[in-house]
Amino acid sequence: MGSVRNISTATGFASSIGSLSPVWLVAAVVVFSFFMPWTAGDNTDVSWLVVICEKVLDGQKLYVDILETNPPFSVALYIGPVWLSHRLGISAESAVECFIYLVFFVSMALSAVVIERSRIFADLKTQWIYPALAVLLLIMPGNVFGQREHVGTMLFMPMLLLMMWRIERRPDAPVPLGLAVAVGLAGSVLLLVKPHWATGIVLPYLFIAWRKRSLMACLTAENVVIFTVCAAYLVSVYLWFPDFLGAFLQLLMRYYVSLRANINMLAALPTFIVFVVFTVFQMRKSVWRDDVALAMASAAGFFISMLYLGKYWPNHQYPYQTTMVFAMLLAVASRWRVATGLANAEAASEVASVKLHAAAALAVVAALSVTHHQFYQLPEKSLVDAIKSRYASPSIVQVSSDLSVGNPLTRMTNGRWLSAYAHDWVGTYALWGLMRGTYQGEDERIARRDLDDYTRYLNSLIRDNKPDIILMDRMDKKKSAWSLTGDFPPIWIVWMRQNADFQTLMGDYEEIASGDYIEVYARRPDAH
Repeated sequence: MGSVRNISTATGFASSIGSLSPVWLVAAVVVFSFFMPWTAGDNTDVSWLVVICEKVLDGQKLYVDILETNPPFSVALYIGPVWLSHRLGISAESAVECFIYLVFFVSMALSAVVIERSRIFADLKTQWIYPALAVLLLIMPGNVFGQREHVGTMLFMPMLLLMMWRIERRPDAPVPLGLAVAVGLAGSVLLLVKPHWATGIVLPYLFIAWRKRSLMACLTAENVVIFTVCAAYLVSVYLWFPDFLGAFLQLLMRYYVSLRANINMLAALPTFIVFVVFTVFQMRKSVWRDDVALAMASAAGFFISMLYLGKYWPNHQYPYQTTMVFAMLLAVASRWRVATGLANAEAASEVASVKLHAAAALAVVAALSVTHHQFYQLPEKSLVDAIKSRYASPSIVQVSSDLSVGNPLTRMTNGRWLSAYAHDWVGTYALWGLMRGTYQGEDERIARRDLDDYTRYLNSLIRDNKPDIILMDRMDKKKSAWSLTGDFPPIWIVWMRQNADFQTLMGDYEEIASGDYIEVYARRPDAH
């Protein structure tokens, strides 16, 4: 009798939640997201891309005047909202924030059409799917919110759902061509952001081909659309941004792309393994679901892509985490359906176990959200106040290999970024490779040349422009298990402080503020 009562209580609670309209549940998540302690403008990468967009709109040329480490689409993704902000008289950060929510609603609308037309989750009930997706896309990102990977993953989710429709053998429910084209256009954004994320699409489609015993299963309308869009993008880059594909790309490959933070793998790999084990455990007593397997295949593909990048930053982990957690939730929902259908002595304990694992899955979402938020440390208010007390619109130069030293601090102080680079990655990574003995022979000669050239560039930037503010790493900055710069002392600062020309130039500056990891220097009033 106790077992029946427990099952009735559990199913009653689920029914009460399920009776709520998915629209209201999603709306509640959206409203809740407004109170989260992060915005798109707070993100280091997004803030820097806003700076680039402002420069491009002012007439500067990408990969000539601005040497951005990412392909052109990263800038194209945000330049529309930044341009619109000028027309509407609002901040670029507010426009980008609205844009991110617009992308979210497009993702949810496409996802809803796929789910409702396909009935792929008819046995699991769909009410919980929509708020779960909303949480994964709005709450779990933390300060990854607004990043290119966040935007791309949101627009990829309808495609993952469409794969789940494709794998079902239902000739009575063909995929509408228009819907497939729309989903393909949305899914292509993730590849335009970074082409290597294609692995997260290729692996699940190969799984579909294996299940259907035909590689022709991969030849779908959405894949044709993605291939066409990506091919057109490559042609446009070749025609409009030849400087990116020339010597600059070689510089990127030599220093930026080749730099790896393998120590971060110690956290990323065990996390992925735990997620996989959790999902397999949920499915141990039932027939494996194709939708769960597809989501896991996609997560594995994204994880492999992340391994190739070798940085393991939160924004690089977000695509695999989102698809993997979605697989976990589907597995728990499937197990719940089986448990509530039991009518024996095992029923009560199985329902209790499912509840526990459902709570664990939600705890994972909360933990990832907190982790993503904690990774990005906003500059202290004291730094902002110190700069604003001296200048209304200061010119700023950064001496650091850490992008977060100057961004979003530059935008927070209405500053003007002088350097063509986001940070001192050329000099720092050349120096780091020379210190480690990475380069030999001709490669060593090139690295020493690049190091000397960049050192002279930075000194001339300060000498010729006389910036109001210079931002630098603290020598005793707090180390972080997730940060490349936390794995070793700020070697670039050590190198520059030992440079005679730099020492002379810094004689015109005085320290006015210091935070956990940033030192702020202002030009002396009597400097000449």
